[in-house]
Amino acid sequence: MASQTPKTPAGHPVKTESFDQSKKTGKNRFAYIGTIVVLGLLIVAFVIVLPLGGVTGGMGGGQSLDFGSYAGKSIVYGQGTYFASQVQAINDQLHQQGLNESNYQFFAYQVYRGAFERTVVHMAILDAVQKAGISISGKLLDQKMAENPAFQENGKFSIQRYNSTSLSEKLDLRNQIRDDLLTQEYYASTLTLAPSSKETAFIASMAKDTRTIEYVGLPLSSYPDTEVAAWGAANSGLFRRLSLSRITLDGSQSDAEALLKQIQGKTVSFDQAAKDRSKDQYASKGGVMGPMYFNEIASDLSDKAAAEKLASLKKGEFSPVLKTATGGYAFFLADDDAQAPNFADPILVQAVRDYMNRFDKGTIENWVVAKAKPLSSAPGATFEAACRRQGLKLKTDGPFPLNYGDLQVTIYGQKVPLFNPVNASDASELAGASTNDKFLLDAFSLAPGSVSEPIVLGDNVIVMKIKEAGSSLDASGSVDLYYPYFYRQKLTTDVANAFLQSPRLKDNFAPVFFKYFQPKTPTPGAVGS
Repeated sequence: MASQTPKTPAGHPVKTESFDQSKKTGKNRFAYIGTIVVLGLLIVAFVIVLPLGGVTGGMGGGQSLDFGSYAGKSIVYGQGTYFASQVQAINDQLHQQGLNESNYQFFAYQVYRGAFERTVVHMAILDAVQKAGISISGKLLDQKMAENPAFQENGKFSIQRYNSTSLSEKLDLRNQIRDDLLTQEYYASTLTLAPSSKETAFIASMAKDTRTIEYVGLPLSSYPDTEVAAWGAANSGLFRRLSLSRITLDGSQSDAEALLKQIQGKTVSFDQAAKDRSKDQYASKGGVMGPMYFNEIASDLSDKAAAEKLASLKKGEFSPVLKTATGGYAFFLADDDAQAPNFADPILVQAVRDYMNRFDKGTIENWVVAKAKPLSSAPGATFEAACRRQGLKLKTDGPFPLNYGDLQVTIYGQKVPLFNPVNASDASELAGASTNDKFLLDAFSLAPGSVSEPIVLGDNVIVMKIKEAGSSLDASGSVDLYYPYFYRQKLTTDVANAFLQSPRLKDNFAPVFFKYFQPKTPTPGAVGS
């Protein structure tokens, strides 16, 4: 049969068999890749593609868009491309789920990004099989062409249908079948990857030793207002209150200086210039920012020292042109003199606390750790009494094994834990415990009855006493059952990320999308073109 082709129906499965044996190099030629890629996992399941009738420049008439490249090959969206077929497939899938169309640009971005990522993975797989020296025999391609539904009539190959199909369509279908077979061979090879029996046994052994703990949590929020106010007073310059108006331009410094001169010469008003030319969120208000703390304004300038010029402005004075952190230029008008902070004001104290939590959380942590220190030095027998003296409620958790990361596997949409986790769902103090090295090291190295040093755990400092070191029932049965699923799912995620973070990928998706795809009221029934 000639090597030619029409379009196969979307989603038609093609089975893999009879590969060219002369090109094979081993039973599992993709084991060196060591990964699995399941394309469906790359799509956000709760979004829906909307019609792209608002694409500037149009997408009809066979026009295509280049979103980047992988291994030097362009990632193209256009009629008949793999990219376009994935957009259509996602659209159909999500419509079948009954999702509503809304927020055009956001959902369109999510779905087209998903289709882009599928395309990257598809190209990466084909690149991998090419490098591995795999090919499809002409005989097998002829067989699959003959079996394609496009050429079937009453369950048999129809030479009439075949001959009535254009050469270009037959070539397209033959290429698609070849790529499908190569992709399926990749999956068939990598999906045979499984953890070794020794690895599975090691994982199962993690569940054998367990710990039960008694603990207390001291929240970082217990850091008192008096300490917050004292820290604020020591850093009072950050909390001066400035009342300014602002004009921001995205042109050159000379452009900004020219406009400032016009305003100072009263040829144009500040208010009108802000409304007409400013490029920030204050433009519609004539540039008025309202009262703000010095640290808030300074964070938006590239030279923080230059912000001091703003704090020294008197009412009615203009600042020089200053460069912003985003690369634009801005100048300011003082609507009032700067005001010194009043740390007796509870609103300001809360603002200082918020600032510390963002930029100096260590000071808060150190204070709470010092408060917890006496609990660590209490002998095991008096740990409970020491907690009561500080008004702290003793809690218990466990038994739990050494389960770093709360290992779990997703099966039929349900998450199944490999082992019992640290119970953070009912105890917010233990949030993050399963990935905290200090917590796990102390829990499994201290002898029963011992008390740990204070451990910073998220927004709490905890101190724990090892209540019991035990041994769980044999967990090997569940690990034997579930760990291979976990292993493959982890590999799937790792390799998908490897493809998408590969230096061979040139990702221009975002700039291309936002350049051409503009929000527009969707036309019912239209699909992504």
